[in-house]
Amino acid sequence: MSDAAPASPSGGSNPKRRRRWHRFVLRSVSLVVILTSLALVGGAVLKGLPIATPPWLQARIEGRIAEMVPTARVRFGEMVFVVGEGWRPKVRLRDVVISTPAGQEIISFNEFKATFATRPLLKGKIQPKVLSLSGVVARLKRDAQGRVSIRGGQAAEAPAREAATLPQLIGQMDEILQSPALGALRRVELRALTLRYDDERVGRGWTVDGGRLILQRDGRDLALSADLAVLSGGAGVATLAVNYNSRIGETAADFGVSFDGVAARDIAAQGPEFAWLDVLRAPISGSVRSGLNSDGRFAPSNATLQIGKGAVQPNALTKPVPFDGARSYFSYDPAKRLLRFDELSVRSPWITGQATGTASLTTEGAQGPLTELIGQITLSNLVANPFELYPEPVDLSEADMDFRLELNPFRITLGRLQISDRGKTLLVDGKLAADPGGWRLALDGRMDGLEPDRLLELWPEGVKPKTRKWLGDNLIDGRVHNIDLAFRTAPGKDQHSFLAFDFEKSTVRFLKTMPPITGGQGHFSLADDRLVVTVDQGEVAPPLGGSIRVDGSSFIIPDVRVKDGAPAVIRLQTRSSITAALSLINFAPLSVMDKVKMPVRLADGLADVKGTIAVPLKKGGKVQDVNYHFTGALRAVRSDVLVKGRRLEATELDVTVDNTGLRIGGPGRIDGVAFNGAWEQPIGKGATQSALRGQVTLDQAALDAFGVALPDGTVSGQAQADIAMEFARGEKPKFALTSALQGVRLRVPQLSWTKPAPTRGQLNISGRLGDPAQIDTLSVGGPGLSAKGTVDLNAGGSLNRIRFTNLSAGQWLNAPVDLIGQGAGKPVKVAVRGGSLDLRRAEFGPSQGGSAGPPMQITLDRLQITDTIALTGLTGTFDTRRGLDGAFQARLNGQTPVSGRVVPQNGRSAVRMTAQDAGGVLRSAGLLKQVTGGALGLTLLPVGSGGAFDGELTMGGIRIKQAPGIAALLNAVSVVGLINELNGDGIYFDKVEGRFRLTPDSLTLTEGSAVGASMGLSMDGVYALNSGLLNMQGTITPVYLLNGIGSVLTRKGEGLFGFHYTLKGPAKDPSVSVNPLSALTPGMFREIFRAPKPELPAVEGNTQSILPAKPAEAEKRVVPKYDGR
Repeated sequence: MSDAAPASPSGGSNPKRRRRWHRFVLRSVSLVVILTSLALVGGAVLKGLPIATPPWLQARIEGRIAEMVPTARVRFGEMVFVVGEGWRPKVRLRDVVISTPAGQEIISFNEFKATFATRPLLKGKIQPKVLSLSGVVARLKRDAQGRVSIRGGQAAEAPAREAATLPQLIGQMDEILQSPALGALRRVELRALTLRYDDERVGRGWTVDGGRLILQRDGRDLALSADLAVLSGGAGVATLAVNYNSRIGETAADFGVSFDGVAARDIAAQGPEFAWLDVLRAPISGSVRSGLNSDGRFAPSNATLQIGKGAVQPNALTKPVPFDGARSYFSYDPAKRLLRFDELSVRSPWITGQATGTASLTTEGAQGPLTELIGQITLSNLVANPFELYPEPVDLSEADMDFRLELNPFRITLGRLQISDRGKTLLVDGKLAADPGGWRLALDGRMDGLEPDRLLELWPEGVKPKTRKWLGDNLIDGRVHNIDLAFRTAPGKDQHSFLAFDFEKSTVRFLKTMPPITGGQGHFSLADDRLVVTVDQGEVAPPLGGSIRVDGSSFIIPDVRVKDGAPAVIRLQTRSSITAALSLINFAPLSVMDKVKMPVRLADGLADVKGTIAVPLKKGGKVQDVNYHFTGALRAVRSDVLVKGRRLEATELDVTVDNTGLRIGGPGRIDGVAFNGAWEQPIGKGATQSALRGQVTLDQAALDAFGVALPDGTVSGQAQADIAMEFARGEKPKFALTSALQGVRLRVPQLSWTKPAPTRGQLNISGRLGDPAQIDTLSVGGPGLSAKGTVDLNAGGSLNRIRFTNLSAGQWLNAPVDLIGQGAGKPVKVAVRGGSLDLRRAEFGPSQGGSAGPPMQITLDRLQITDTIALTGLTGTFDTRRGLDGAFQARLNGQTPVSGRVVPQNGRSAVRMTAQDAGGVLRSAGLLKQVTGGALGLTLLPVGSGGAFDGELTMGGIRIKQAPGIAALLNAVSVVGLINELNGDGIYFDKVEGRFRLTPDSLTLTEGSAVGASMGLSMDGVYALNSGLLNMQGTITPVYLLNGIGSVLTRKGEGLFGFHYTLKGPAKDPSVSVNPLSALTPGMFREIFRAPKPELPAVEGNTQSILPAKPAEAEKRVVPKYDGR
C-alpha cells in the first residue's frame, strides 16, 4: 500500500504488450469455453455424469487454441465435462499450463473449473458463470519507486501486470470483466494460491501459501475477498483476510485487511503509516480499512492493531524494552500525511497507559520510505515502573508529548514531554537513539514543584538507595520546586545522571547528633554520584544562646557509591551569638567545649563562623575519625571567663577551632589594657592547659591592671610588650611579659636614673595571676641600669616589697636592693642590702627641692671613694630628695672605723668623714704609716665628672714617729733634739690642716700645715699616686712654741724664722734640700725663696666644689700645746 498518486490506465512499461496480454487471456478462455461447449450438448443426455474427453480431442483443443492465440500455448492433462443441477454445464481441466511459444511458463493451475450460464447457452452463447482455479502460483513485486506488478508462475520473464498501487492493479480487472465473453461471470475463486511478494523498497519478501481468493460480481458491483497464510520462516503462521469492493468502470473502491499474528516489522514495511511499528519485536493482529477515491488516490485509512507481548528493539544490539501488549486505533490521511491516534495504549512492567494524538509524516520522495514522523500525543492513565524499580507501580495523572521519530537510523527527539502529577508539571526533552552498540539516551527534565514525600515515591528504592534514604531521613517536610533532572547513557560509556531542586520551609538534618536546620531554603543536587545540599536560608536552635543563622551552609557526599570512601563534608556558615556557636560545636561528635573543659557561656557577643566537618561514611565510625575545622570572627566580645578574673573586651576577634585545638585571637582589652594576641587551647591527649600570647600596650595602667605595683612616677608613656599566659586546670594562671620599652619613660628617683621614651630597654615580668598576683621575676634594664628580682604584693594588690637580687646602675652601683611599700600615696622605702657603690662615677640628679625624699636604708659591702680609698661594711640611712644625703658608719678600706655623712654635690656625692684614730685612717688609706692617734676630719668634694675630689683634712693630737722624710729634714737643719723625739715617742702636733685636689693619678696639696710645740711645718706640692714620687716644698719652724709668735705674718705652720725645704723623689726615701739662708729671712719675706704653689690639675665638667653652708664659727689660731717636752 502506498499513498502515491496512481498512474493512468495506459501507464506501464509497454502498453501494446499489455493489450496483447489482455487479448491472449480473453481468447484463451473463450476458446477453451467454445470447444468444450460442443461436448456439453452431446452430454446433455448424460446429466450428472462426468465425461472425460479423449486424448485426440484434447490435442485438437490445444491446437485450436494455438491457432487462435499464436503467442501462447495451452496444455492440460485432463478435461472432464459434467452437467449439473439445473442443466448447468461444467468443465474441469487439470494440470493446466499456459506458456509462451518457446515453452516458458506464463501461469499454471492444478485445476480449472468453469460453470456456464444456462440462458446464454440456450441462445448459442457460451458464457462462464463461475470460474474456479486451484494451485495458482503468482509473484507480486513492489519496486523501489513503489509501483506494483504481478506475474503468474515462477519465471521472472513472464508477462507482468503493473500499476502504481496494488488497489489500482486489482482495479484493472474491469477490462477483463467488461468483455462480452465474461458478461455472465458472477464468481471467480482461486484456491491453494501460492503468492511470493517481494518489496524492493524495504529489501524483504514474503510467501503466501494455501491462500483463497474469491471475486464476486453483482451487476456492476465487485467484491473481492481473500484468506491468506503468510509464511514468516518461523514456527508461527500469520493469516490475512482481505476484502475489496468497487464498481466496474469506476476508480473508487474501498478495501480492508484483517490479519492475525503478523510480525510488527512485516506490517511496518507496508506503508509509511505503519513504519513506526518497525522498532517492535512482537506479533500484531488487527485490521485496516481504506480505499481509493475517484482519481485513484488512497482515501484516508483506519487501523486497529492488537500488539502481542514483545519488546521495543530497533536493532539486534540494543537491549530490548519489554512490554506485555499494546493496542492502537488510528487513522491516516495520505493527502495530509497525517496520522491520528484515537487510542494508543500499552501494557508493560515498565509503563502502562493510553495515548491520543496526531503525527505528520515525511517520506523520501513521493513513494519513498518514511524518513521522519513528528507527533503530538497526550498520555493518560499512566502507571510507570521502569526497569521494575518500584515495589508498586507509580500512578501519574497525564502527559503531553511532542516528538520526532527517525527510523534510519532509529532516533527519537523528544521536544517536549509534559507530565502532570498531582497538580505539578514535569517537562522533559531529550533524544533516544539506537546506535550500533546499543541505546544512546539523553534526557533533561524540569518540574515546577513537588512535595518531599512524593519525590521519594517517585525515586526508585533501587536507584542510589543510600542517597534516597539520606534524603528521606534528612530533608523533612517543606516544599520542593524548580526540579531539574538529566540522564545520559551511551554504548561503551559510563552513565551520567543529574537531579537538582530547590526546597523551602524544610527541616534539614545535616548531622544526626546536632539540631536540625529549620525553615530551610536551599538547593539539592545529585550530579552522577556527588551529592550537594546547599542551604541558602535557615537556622539551627542549640540549647543555649538562641538561634543560629546557617545561610550559605552545605552538605557534600563526594561519592555516594563508595563505602568507606571519601567522607561526607558539612560546610557550615553561621551567624549567631557566641554562646550559640559554642553550644553547637559542643554537640557530639565534636564536643569541643567539653574537651577543652571550658563552659559554653565563654563570652558574650556575636559570632560569624564558617568551617567544615568531615564525617566518615561507614558503620562503627569513631569520634576521632571525624575531622573538623572552623574559622570566623567574634564581634562585640565581652568575657569574664576567657581570662579568669579578668574582663576581656574586643570589637572583633578571630576564632579557629579544629581537631588540634581552639584559638581566639585579635585586638582587644583586658581590664582596660590594650592587647593584640591569641588564646589557644589544645585538644587531645596531654592537652591540659591553654595559653594566651600576644602584644599589650605597656603603661602604668597596664601595670596596675596586672598587679605590678611600682612606685608612682616610675613609668610614663606607652610601649608595646609581648605577653604570654598559661592556664592549667586547678592552678593560678601563669604570665610572662617582655618589652623593649621603646616609647615608655622609666624613672628611678632614688637612683636619679631615667630612661628616655625613645631609648630601647628591656623589661621581663613573670608570675601568676591571682588576688594578689604573684610576681616571681621582675627584670628591667636600660642604658645605665639593670635590675632583676621579685615582687611581693599585699592582699589588696598594693606593694609589699620589690626585692632586686642585683641592681646595677652604670659603673657605680652593683647591689641587691629592696623597694618597700609604705602604703598608698607614700613613697617607697629603699633598702640596699650589700654590694658596692663607686662615688668616683656616681651621678645623682640635681636637687629637686620639695618635701623630704623617700628614706633609703643602705648596707654596702663597699663604697669606693677614690682609687685607693673605700669604705667597707657601710651602713646608713639616706635621703634621696636632692641626691644621696645621709649619715653612715663604716671602716676605711676594711680597717679603721669611720663615720660621716654623704651629701649631694654637683650631681655627685660629697663625703664628710670623721674618725677617732687619725693615724689609723692614714695608714688604712695607704698615705702615712708614721702617724698615730689623734682625731680626723675629712671632707671630699666632687669636682668635675672624672672622679676627682677637692678635699679638706683636719687632724688634732697626733704624733709622728720614725718618718724618714721629716727625719731627713730635721737632720738637714741640725735640730738634734727633734730627731731624738721623732725616733722616740714621736713629734706631737696639736693640729694638722690641709687642702688638696685628689684625682685618680695624683694628690695635689695646695695648702698644708702642722703645728706643735716642738715644731711647725707648712707644705704644698704634688704626690704622684701612680708612681709614688714626691715633689713638695714648705717651711719648717723649729721650737714653734716660741718661734710661732710671728706666724701672723706667715703661712699656717710657719714661725718668724724658719727653713725653706723641698722633698723630691720616692715617698719612702725622698731627697731633702734645705736653704739655710731662708732662716735669716723674716717670714714676711720668705716667699722670695719659695716656688709658686702647684697648679690644680684640670678636670672635666663643673670644677666648682662648694660645700653646703655650715654653721659659722670664728677662726682661731692654734696655740701649740706644750706637753712637757
